[in-house]
Amino acid sequence: MFKGLLLKLHLLMACLPAALLVCMSLFGWLIQPAGADTGPSSCGISPTTLPAGTVGSPYSATLQAGGGTLPYTWSIISGALPAGLTLNSGTGVISGIPLAAQTYSFTVRADDSASHYCTISISIQVNSNTAAENLTSIQTLMISKADTLLLSAGVLPVAKELASSDGRVKLGLAAGTTINMQGQSQLGAAAESNPPAATDNSTLVRAYSFIPAGATFSPPATMTLRYEAASLLAGASESGLYLSYWNGSAWQQLSSTVNTTLKEVSAPVAHFTTFAIRCPALSTSAATTTPSTAASANITISTDILGTTTSFVTISGVLTSAATLSSAGGKLSISLADNTTVSLPTGGRQITVIQIASPPAAPSGAKLLEAYAFTPDNATFTPAAVITVKYAADGLPSDVHEADLYLAVSENSTWTLLASTVNTQAKTVSAQLSHFSIYALLGKVTTAPATPIAPPAPAISAFSTSDLTVSPETAAPGQQVSVSVRIVNGGTGEATKTVILKIDDQAQEQKDIKLAAGKSQVVSFNLSKSEPGKYTVSVDGQSTSFTVKESAARASDGMSVAILAVIIAGGLLVIGLVVVRILRQTS
Repeated sequence: MFKGLLLKLHLLMACLPAALLVCMSLFGWLIQPAGADTGPSSCGISPTTLPAGTVGSPYSATLQAGGGTLPYTWSIISGALPAGLTLNSGTGVISGIPLAAQTYSFTVRADDSASHYCTISISIQVNSNTAAENLTSIQTLMISKADTLLLSAGVLPVAKELASSDGRVKLGLAAGTTINMQGQSQLGAAAESNPPAATDNSTLVRAYSFIPAGATFSPPATMTLRYEAASLLAGASESGLYLSYWNGSAWQQLSSTVNTTLKEVSAPVAHFTTFAIRCPALSTSAATTTPSTAASANITISTDILGTTTSFVTISGVLTSAATLSSAGGKLSISLADNTTVSLPTGGRQITVIQIASPPAAPSGAKLLEAYAFTPDNATFTPAAVITVKYAADGLPSDVHEADLYLAVSENSTWTLLASTVNTQAKTVSAQLSHFSIYALLGKVTTAPATPIAPPAPAISAFSTSDLTVSPETAAPGQQVSVSVRIVNGGTGEATKTVILKIDDQAQEQKDIKLAAGKSQVVSFNLSKSEPGKYTVSVDGQSTSFTVKESAARASDGMSVAILAVIIAGGLLVIGLVVVRILRQTS
């Protein structure tokens, strides 16, 4: 028996590591959270993190999408980009100059041309400009006149005007202006002796270089440059002068104000580069006509805009004052700036605009709403006129949005999109018009985005346990005992269940079963116990018991020992009696 006990202990110790491993695995399975996240899902948009920006410094980052059908359309559907940055809907480029230090979170959506889309939540960290914030003073030299700007954390506390010694250059800065000097501490302006050549038909009056290049002002500063009437070309109009800046490849006109009394041209500027006063191109007739001839060259041009008649006057082809040609109710209008050069065919004195019923077909992906013929065909305007068309929001097709309206010009039956401005408040669309042709109001067709397919609802399992039975309930040592239990899946979908058999609350055996919704299965286990005693059987809270009785051999051995003990006791009693009797006889 002692040897048997040692053997059982040896087996128990051998099985202990395996049992512990099973228990640890089972514990890990039990504590694992349902539906644990396995990581971010791939959306096809990259990069997933964007570089940080700095207040006042140019920023650019490009988003890309893959797996869809080109081209993509980009948009922000929640949150906002950093102030000063914009997202190009066609290229996915985020660019601009950040204005405030902050972390900006937003959601970007990419729509492909097959009505599929993808979104990603992303953020941009805009850092403060340490150099700008720590700058306390700026030394200035505006063409030989020195001055000093005192700052507080990069901000000008009081309004200040910087001026050159001759008064030809002025820079007005408002109180509260944030100045980013790109790490420099000296600001200056100098006359430009070799400015970039003209990229249009305008002529240069005077140019200046401002340093440091790229320095920014928020809000924009007001730049004022002075001119002399004697320096203008013959026939040039002072009121047509404007400020322009060099963007690295071309001159860019600024919205300017001309003071002909002070001989000054002013415009708001947000950054430093090379600036110039420029004069619009002069027509040949205007450049060669003498004042006496010009007085006799007044031409009255009559107009008929969709049935509304009016007229305006030019001197040698140059408009004497700004004019707006409009139809009744403002359905269509043409705006001409002062000093616009109007070129009509020889002898032409009439401008006509009519609506046409059969224009060229709309380009792919667009709907043509209305088209107009402007005649005469070879009429031109310098600078360009502005055409404005009014629309009715409730008259737009259901698949065309107001923001997607634009104007286009037809050349040889091919539509060319014009850079257009939509005013949803006034219900108008505007664009520049440099010559007469066929113009139309069109709208980009918006395809309803594909509805994301909702994932199927997860299957819900609801297992229950019943009918736990043991057979036989009384067994001999080592006799096989059968345990059975019924498992029912009362949930909404197929699921897997691990059935664990416990003896005296200790895991004995387990089985995995897979059950469809509403199905049941009887799970059976076989076991045996060699030690006599009562054993408790449990499965998922259900419990019963069975008993192992002592073996007949062990009971027989017990009886033999008892009989032997009685015989020995009887023998000792007889011997004792004999001894007593002998003692009595001898006495």
